[in-house]
Amino acid sequence: MERPSNLEASVSAAVARLRAGDSPGHAFGHLATIGGDLRLAAMAVCVAAGTSVSEADQRLVEYVELFNDVTTGEEDVIGEVLESAGYFDHQIKLDEASTEIAKALRGAVEAAGPVPSGWAHNFHRSMTTGKLLQAFLSAEAVWSRRTPANPQVFWTHMAEAAHLLGASVEPGFTEAAQRCRDRLHD
Repeated sequence: MERPSNLEASVSAAVARLRAGDSPGHAFGHLATIGGDLRLAAMAVCVAAGTSVSEADQRLVEYVELFNDVTTGEEDVIGEVLESAGYFDHQIKLDEASTEIAKALRGAVEAAGPVPSGWAHNFHRSMTTGKLLQAFLSAEAVWSRRTPANPQVFWTHMAEAAHLLGASVEPGFTEAAQRCRDRLHD
């Protein structure tokens, strides 16, 4: 897709919507409704969320078919689909410390065995957007209620991730980290 001439204005409008508290999906719905160009609205919100124009354009290729059958009034639904799929996510490059945390979390998930597909999607989104604490808490919550395929390896990786995450003040982190350490001795 070639860069639309009015992309800058659309990005500015998307930034304003996001700053006002709109979710990316809702911001898309608003822009698409007033502007009519679904692809431009999607790119604008993606760029406003921090993604480069070239990356937003490249990601958009996956959704071309989605835009072909949209009728008036479905803009908010399309926005929800794009948001749920992670199109608007600002993916980051992890620093060295975060890479180690991500490695421990991925090792835990590999040792867990089969995972629920919806959970796997959200876990992946958390990892690519740098929300490693969220990924840790989610994995601990799921496998506190399930038995991982390889419990010793799973809980070893989880305890390592907790150690690397440090002394987070996130509600529930201290308790989750302690449960991971306790499970090493079960």
